[in-house]
Amino acid sequence: MSDEKFVDKNWGNGITTDPYLMSVLSSRMFSIGIEMTNTMVRSSRSLLMSICRDLSTAICDRNANVISLPPCIPVHVANMGLTVKPAFDHPDGIKEGDLFLNNSPYTGNTHHADYTYIAPVFNEGELMFWSAAKGHQADCGNSIPSTYHPTALDLFEEGAIDWPCVKIQKEYKDVHDLIRVAMMRIRVPEQWYGDYLAGVGSARIGERRLVAMCKEYGNDVIKEFCNSYQEYGKKRMVEEIKKLPSGTWDYRISHDRIPDLLPQIDIHIIATVNSDEGYVTIDLRDNEDSQLCGLNLCEATAVASARTGFLNRMPVDMPHNNGAMSRIQVLTREGCVVGKAKYPYSSSLATTNVADRLISGVQCLFNQIPQLDVRGLAEGGAVQCPAVSVISGKDWRRNDEPYVNQLFCGMTGGPAAAGHDGWVTYQYPCTGGGLYWTSTEILEQRYPVMVRDEEVIQDGLGAGQWDSAPACQFIMAPREHPMMSAYSCDGQDNLPKGSNGGMLGHKSGAWQYTIAEGLDSKTKLPPFANPEIKLGDAIVSHSSSGGGYGDPLDRDPELVRHRAREGWISVEYARKVYGVVLDTTPELFACDVEATEQLRERRRAERTKVETDKEEALA
Repeated sequence: MSDEKFVDKNWGNGITTDPYLMSVLSSRMFSIGIEMTNTMVRSSRSLLMSICRDLSTAICDRNANVISLPPCIPVHVANMGLTVKPAFDHPDGIKEGDLFLNNSPYTGNTHHADYTYIAPVFNEGELMFWSAAKGHQADCGNSIPSTYHPTALDLFEEGAIDWPCVKIQKEYKDVHDLIRVAMMRIRVPEQWYGDYLAGVGSARIGERRLVAMCKEYGNDVIKEFCNSYQEYGKKRMVEEIKKLPSGTWDYRISHDRIPDLLPQIDIHIIATVNSDEGYVTIDLRDNEDSQLCGLNLCEATAVASARTGFLNRMPVDMPHNNGAMSRIQVLTREGCVVGKAKYPYSSSLATTNVADRLISGVQCLFNQIPQLDVRGLAEGGAVQCPAVSVISGKDWRRNDEPYVNQLFCGMTGGPAAAGHDGWVTYQYPCTGGGLYWTSTEILEQRYPVMVRDEEVIQDGLGAGQWDSAPACQFIMAPREHPMMSAYSCDGQDNLPKGSNGGMLGHKSGAWQYTIAEGLDSKTKLPPFANPEIKLGDAIVSHSSSGGGYGDPLDRDPELVRHRAREGWISVEYARKVYGVVLDTTPELFACDVEATEQLRERRRAERTKVETDKEEALA
């Protein structure tokens, strides 16, 4: 098929598929994943999925190893093989027309709100692929109207329905008894069923397109391609790891305490690079035992978060398949809060809080390796402020029908990176910018709420040579009946750290106030809560920002001028933090170059004197 003179002579080492055919088939699978994703987006009913895209799709090979991923949520899919493989153990076996539902963190899934629909793909009677579609449900039957329950002491207090990779369809037809159970346990059953159909449709679209590909090329060619493409992913990752020095490094990062329930969770990450063998091992076993709360990670989220933190330091064209990810070995311990929670410990927040801290910790750990400086990163913002809360209540416009939905609004969180400022719509480390912000107009049309404010907080960023994204203030109020707002606001005690001289990120926060009395009357809310916001009151959210990267005194003064002119930072902050002197007389402001150079020289000299005095005192 190929012209021999254009084939890489070093292509071998287990890669037997022609490189041109491999390119065609890998691109084809990528496009199938895109179609699966679009199916969910276009047909789901909750804003969580249809607007914010809190969903992911994946294609796994016949062995249930991930082989292709479209743009998606990292914590959803860097572990998808763990979610799919329990289907092999189903007592009824695997048949064409089956569809499995796995939402169990004890059976390879992420957390109970993430429903994963898994379709085996057969061609000519032979299992060839698995088509998987995962969507975050607006309601999963928790004992509180939220898909996150941080204070749940165990699975039973959490209250969610646990589907441990059950058959939800047989012969392409619903198992109606299971559907009836779900409809009885969900507060918004019609919305749930619409999202269920979207997930099923996505998995079935993937199945249909993969069958067509198998028929076109034949099973033998497709199996050979799958083996070769996994081997190619392995080869690419090994090549990158071999560029790094062998050694062991560690990093410590902490999640805030839950007042009156749990002290802060200290996370210890140990990473070992074996450049000779082409492996990176991330060891999470030196951490606390599982806690009586919903913050415990499960195996799927521990593995995905550790892999994501390392992949954030790899080239963007690295194949996202198991061949590549298998070179990132993650060591977990059963019964560990940063590992594999043991049944019935709750993992209700396994995809967010501690997972986000773990991703930030892993990506920052590798700043210690000089070869990775070009892709250096700070810690991402801490998560789950009220701007991304789960809201619930009754809608007077629809005969007081109940509503439940998670917001994805004023949450920034983007860490600074070497050469780049933080991404404003980054949201969480575990989503990495893969989620969309909720449209204010659609939110207010769909739910009985009013967004009163959503704006950048001036001077609310992690400063550096490269700044983090700024923090955001978000204010929302109910329009008729009271509204519940369940949130889990990390980042008040432990601010995200900067790297390579960058400064800490902005502190998160939650408040409530009476609108008639004005914002100055706001009162502090607990960091983890589900407060009732009455008519006439509003809830205020301050998101955490990520950390800065590099010394703020090295930031380009023109970037400082621009940020000050746009109102993201104040003129006083520009002088105090960056050592930049601005003339505000011109409309666009102007940088006083000479005064700036002099001020920065004095600041550096003062800093050097302080460090010298410290060293002399220690001596």
